[in-house]
Amino acid sequence: MNPAHDPVGLAEGRALLAQLPNLYLAALKSTQLEYPVGGGVRCSFELPTLGKRTKTAPTAREAIHAVLIELSDVLMNRMPFHDWPKDADKHALPIAPSMGSTLSLESESAERFQSKDRQFTIGVTLPVTLKKALNGLAEQQGTSFAGVARQLVAVGYDDFDDRSFSEGSAGLLSKFASDVGKWFPADTEQVMLRLDRPLAVRLRSSAKEYRRSASEFGVMCLAHGLVLQTQLVELEQKVAAFRGAAVRKLAPQVGLGTQAALLSGVLAGSIRAPKKVLRRLSEVFDATELALTEFFKRSFENRTVPAFKAENGKPQVSPSATSWEDAVKSLNLPADQAKELLQLDE
Repeated sequence: MNPAHDPVGLAEGRALLAQLPNLYLAALKSTQLEYPVGGGVRCSFELPTLGKRTKTAPTAREAIHAVLIELSDVLMNRMPFHDWPKDADKHALPIAPSMGSTLSLESESAERFQSKDRQFTIGVTLPVTLKKALNGLAEQQGTSFAGVARQLVAVGYDDFDDRSFSEGSAGLLSKFASDVGKWFPADTEQVMLRLDRPLAVRLRSSAKEYRRSASEFGVMCLAHGLVLQTQLVELEQKVAAFRGAAVRKLAPQVGLGTQAALLSGVLAGSIRAPKKVLRRLSEVFDATELALTEFFKRSFENRTVPAFKAENGKPQVSPSATSWEDAVKSLNLPADQAKELLQLDE
């Protein structure tokens, strides 16, 4: 198209869009996260003609965000299109089918759709004040309202399910209902909760068992999940007081004697807490065992994963927490000491 007849740059825009996916993919494949000497997290990427670009921020998420903004700014505002790297094609994504390949495109889309876990929707009536609090939490976590709501419903339901074996249903339901009642008086709003299939099935089944609507029971689990979330924030402050050398004072209180290293691993979520230690930690931190378990799980998931530059011989990072048995055996303790520690999980 003649530029004179394309004042809005439509042709260049189309060419630009065709190249962007490959360039972003190439940049992401070369991205590295590191700890700089001055603290924080350093994120960097490198592309031909662009050179190496680096950004440092307090957290990994912020560093990645800064690098993506830098890449976009360079490509869109400071580098003419004809100077864009041309060898990014080696990172190219599959070429989309032409207009004559509609059938293959539809089949490919259907396959991608079917590979995703199906979600079920439950309509609920939320106090506006509760919805506002959830939106604020989603903003803090850098995620969506739907994601936060799904997570909290799951946490709330798991706590209900766990406690239903040891507590009377009437008292338990009353407690969960009171967690919703704290948000009133307030206007209400209809909201759709999108839950993973297993959770939705279990929630609906329990609602029917206790003669509640799925909508009512869903709100109860959501509100209770938020209560547990607040407890997790408080737990972080309590656990932080025992990080470092202070953990040695806590170890004897929970039955670990001088094995402070094991307790450090438990508090960080990298070692699964044995039953008796979890029970004693629950008393020390004045929190439920479920809240502690969830806290340790999130601590492990949010741990900082080191960046390795070497191509060969990279250390292996475990995708899951170490079992208590494996953690104890790794210490190579005398048989009687190891046996005593292993009995903490019985």
